Order: sequence, then C-alpha cells, then structure tokens
Amino acid sequence: MIENIELILISLLILILSIISFLPLIYLNYAKDLNNNINNYNNICDSKKNIYESDINIKNTYMWNLCNHLFDFNVIQKNFKNNATEKKPTDKYNDIININRDLSIVNGEFNIMKVYNDYLHSSLPLFIVMWIFFILHIINISYNIKNKDSIFKYNYFLHSSSYLFLHVAVITIIFSLILKKITEIYADTKAYEYIMLLKELDILIKENKTEPAFPNNQFMTIIKKYSGDDISSVADIIFTKDLIDELTNLHKNIIANGEYLRNINGYKITLENIDNFRYYNNKETIEKCNEEIEDVTRFTIVYFIILFFPIYMLSQASKSNFTTIAVITIIVFVLFISGYIVKKKLE
Repeated sequence: MIENIELILISLLILILSIISFLPLIYLNYAKDLNNNINNYNNICDSKKNIYESDINIKNTYMWNLCNHLFDFNVIQKNFKNNATEKKPTDKYNDIININRDLSIVNGEFNIMKVYNDYLHSSLPLFIVMWIFFILHIINISYNIKNKDSIFKYNYFLHSSSYLFLHVAVITIIFSLILKKITEIYADTKAYEYIMLLKELDILIKENKTEPAFPNNQFMTIIKKYSGDDISSVADIIFTKDLIDELTNLHKNIIANGEYLRNINGYKITLENIDNFRYYNNKETIEKCNEEIEDVTRFTIVYFIILFFPIYMLSQASKSNFTTIAVITIIVFVLFISGYIVKKKLE
C-alpha cells in the first residue's frame, strides 16, 4: 500500500496542470523564433535579388504568420463595423471596432485574441484547483483544531497553510501578470491594424464583387492587375510599391465620396490603414512585436519555480529522489511540448 497516496495524486495533478498552463508560452516563443527565421530568410533572398522590400508574397512574411498565431483569421471579421455599429467617442478607426483587451468574452463570444484565450483557458484549471485545495485545507484544519485543541495542530495549521498560501499567491500573481503582458502584445503593436486590413482585402478578393463600378470594380481591377485573375486569397498577393500606391489612392477616393466597398455582410470596408502597409512590415514594427513577446516569455523562468513545488512534494510523498522525479518531469514536459507543437502545426 502506497503511503500518502492523496498527497501524491494532488502533487501529480498540480504538476500536470502547471505543465499544461506553461505550453502556450513555450509555443508563443517558438512561433516568434520561427517567424524571425522566415523573415531573415526573406531578407537574405531580397538582398541577393536587390528587389523592393515589400515585393514578397504575403504568406511568406513575418507579420502574416505571427498575426495568424495571435489572432484567429477565420473569426476576426466580428470586429468589423457595419451600418448598425454605433460610433463611440473612443473609436480609433472607421472600419474596425477597437480591440477589447480587458475581457475574454465580448458580446457573448470569445475575444479575437487567440494567444490570450489559449493561456487563459490552459491556466484556469490550475488556478481553480489550487484555490479549491487551499480553501478545503483551511476548512479541514480549522475543524480539527476545534475538535482537538493542541499546540501541534496549531503549528501544523500555521506551516501547512503558509506553504499553500505562498504557492497559491505566486500562481495568482504570475497568472495575472502574464495575462496583462499578453494583452500588451495586442495593444502596443500594430498587429491588430495589420491583420484586420488583410482580412478586409481577403473578404473582397474571395467575394470578387465587381459592382458597382466604383469602388468594387476598381478594387478588383487593381488586384488582378498585380496578382492575376486567379487570385483566391490575400495570402497569395505580392505587395509591390505600385500596388500599395494604387490601393492607397482608391482608399482616399472612397473616403472623399463617402463610399464603402460592397460585401455580403455589409461591413464598412474602405481599406483604412492601407497607406501604413509598408510600416507594418518594417524592421521597427517587427522588433516591437518581438520585444512584447519576450516580455511575456521571460516569465517562463518563474514557471520553473512553480514547478518546483509539486516536484518537491511528489518526491517527499513518494520517498523518491528529487533528481529522479525532476528528470522524469523534464522528459514528460518535452513530450508535452513536442505534442503541443505538432498539434498547433496541424491546426
């Protein structure tokens, strides 16, 4: 019969939930590094060909790949304005709704911030379980003290509760800080403006509306002029200087005439921010994205402290060597990460 089976099971549960909570941060850093490698490769190719810096297929750019990791490209259209959208004093854009970084659920649906949602949902089980254990522990110890008053019980209550509270407090603080830092990736970079602009273009290309003659027919004429008649997605566009200039002029004409590009859902599409396209893909913007991601992923060091608690308790409860338990945990952790990365790639 294994002694302390309850403590072993609780420690294992906390350890597994801690690893699951850790995975989105690991993959965020992996995605950043992967996209930087893509960007470096493109820069090398561009320098050899001596071509304009934006003359590159959208699907091969850093910002496209990273933004598709930060956002769910298939659902972000929920943030487009339409004729029923009320104008607010805090509005920054004409085409899109300000991103809400304070709520995980907006208007009954999950926020479009995919990495934020991934971390929130993977960490909530650990957060909830730790608080449940802590509250149940306090209730149990308080009951024992009332029924068996002794200095030993008081000391046990003091030390065990202090340990649990420290663990819960560390997890709660780190959990909150990481969530706040993740929202700064969305709020302090141009990722949101960029991906919403590309979603506008993607909708227009896929719907392929050529009526009315202005502005839809003019838009499709410009796109097909540079990308061919068989263009099916914004990811396949090669943004050249001339293409950006023509789309920028189209946007100015649309605004001057109080028009919108027609689409099935009635979104107020004017190609807002198209004149900033080159800025969205320059070195400064990419470095800002990297800085904000690094502000999040540096908390992975703190997670090793969080993982220490259940590993130590597991080694004590099972009367095993701490190093042995730690090595087994590392192996399991690597397998978890590998499986998680494969899953994300398949998605």
